[in-house]
Amino acid sequence: MPLPDTIPVNRAIDRAALTDGRGRFREIVAALNADHGAFLADARPTEAFFTPLGAEPQGTGAPVDVLSRLDGVNVIAVPGYLTECVSFLADCLTDGLVHLQSLGARTSIAPVAGRGGCAENARRLRDHLAAQGEEDTFTILVPMSKGAADTLEMLALYPETVERIDAVASLVGCVCGSPLKHMAPDWLKWIERTLPLPTCARFGGAAVHSLGPEARTEFLDGFHMPRTIRTYSLCAAVGQEGMSAGMMPSYRALSAIDPLNDGQMLLRDQILPGATFLGALNCDHIATGMPFNRNRGAVARFVTRHFLNRNAFPREIMLEALVRQVLQDLRT
Repeated sequence: MPLPDTIPVNRAIDRAALTDGRGRFREIVAALNADHGAFLADARPTEAFFTPLGAEPQGTGAPVDVLSRLDGVNVIAVPGYLTECVSFLADCLTDGLVHLQSLGARTSIAPVAGRGGCAENARRLRDHLAAQGEEDTFTILVPMSKGAADTLEMLALYPETVERIDAVASLVGCVCGSPLKHMAPDWLKWIERTLPLPTCARFGGAAVHSLGPEARTEFLDGFHMPRTIRTYSLCAAVGQEGMSAGMMPSYRALSAIDPLNDGQMLLRDQILPGATFLGALNCDHIATGMPFNRNRGAVARFVTRHFLNRNAFPREIMLEALVRQVLQDLRT
């Protein structure tokens, strides 16, 4: 089903090539929630998972497999901007990946640079893929935020990686860049370029440059998504009541452009070329994939109490639903 006009899409993305998959994805979330969602952390009802975006297509009504194991499935998370720098407090999708491992999947987090540009991280992601071996039946990349830009850059720079990937399912993907690149004050950009951090190397502001709308649009102008790779976009947009305190300034700045945002990205800039759109999660950008609230250490508890106070989200169900949606399509 085509994506309705009520859902905003960046002009760099061909709307006609997008598919509205919200109905079936909601069915999968609901089935998993009913079966085991209540036994997992940060449980919430299915209706609270998503931000309403107007008329939504009906699901297919087909049964949802909630019990089968995920043996032979390789899920690779691709972290976003600065994730490496704070990984001692929270890393990309660790709670969801542990859940997938319990179901038999092989999982890993690609070792991309938190302050690296897209070209640097494309190389690192290529090397990580090359080290995976050939034993898996399906390989699914789940890039979060800037990880989506790094993933697309890899596909463009290293075409030999295409045959190693079955699907790319982005989470709040920085596909078309973020206006925040221009809104950030000069002192903050200076810190990003020059501040020594023990957990992530400096790259002279390469990451921030890669996040700019101009850089991403220029890239997309010459990029074509490989036809052999299925693509999905799971986005986020939330109201002020669901936004963490530390992200309020950026949320308000983005809301002056479009209220459909997650505090870091506009919804319209999160959608991959040719993707099946799975909906907008009802949480902020960081809550989608960075489980600060699961870390019971003193520093993490301080951060979640004062800055990321809306960080709780049922990421295990979210990621399992995402993988089961992709597998259903790959097997049909």
